[in-house]
Amino acid sequence: MARSAENDPLQKFKYKVSIPGYPAGMGFQTVEGLRRELETVEYREGGYGHTHKLTGQESVDTVTMAKGAFANENLEDLYKKSLQDPEHRKTITIELMDKYGSVKRTWRLAEAWVKSWEVDGLDAESSDPLQESIEIEFEHYL
Repeated sequence: MARSAENDPLQKFKYKVSIPGYPAGMGFQTVEGLRRELETVEYREGGYGHTHKLTGQESVDTVTMAKGAFANENLEDLYKKSLQDPEHRKTITIELMDKYGSVKRTWRLAEAWVKSWEVDGLDAESSDPLQESIEIEFEHYL
């Protein structure tokens, strides 16, 4: 009996990042830092030989997105909005698709803003594509 592709693990090469107000085709080569973690709160009570461990608040990591640099300044503009625009926070959506293009997992970064923007070092001896990246801070996953 043949195995269904539905039972295959997801592959990480096909995904889409949507940032409101920016071109849908602004693809990224890498997205890193999708991580959630619960704080551990220790509570010590008399009469016990151990501490109780309770769940605390959730924290999220900074997400880094990198792509090839083009003549437009879309990523740098996102950073500049964080500096200048009081309404700069957005909900960023990351969708992971299977090899057929069907969305299988979605992450929504709420109250997201660009913390930093960076361009790779320039090198007169290299013909490699120039890369630029942004670091995204956000408050929680939706």
